[in-house]
Amino acid sequence: MIGGEPIPLLGFTQLTLACAAIGIVLAAALRRRARLPRRTFVAVTAALTVLSVVPDLVVSAAPSTRAVLVAGRLPARTR
Repeated sequence: MIGGEPIPLLGFTQLTLACAAIGIVLAAALRRRARLPRRTFVAVTAALTVLSVVPDLVVSAAPSTRAVLVAGRLPARTR
């Protein structure tokens, strides 16, 4: 809950899909233009992930809510 109101599921879903679409477009653009596309993509993605966590840390919400919001943005280990 943020400010006593639950986070709307539709809003969360829309933002997740929009950010995923931006990531796909970014990957395609970097693949064509970057000299080292993989390294550039990882650097840009890491920077954007850090920036995306900032609103979760400054919102007036319970610590458990903040933790879930931050954890939702962090990548899962695949190895």
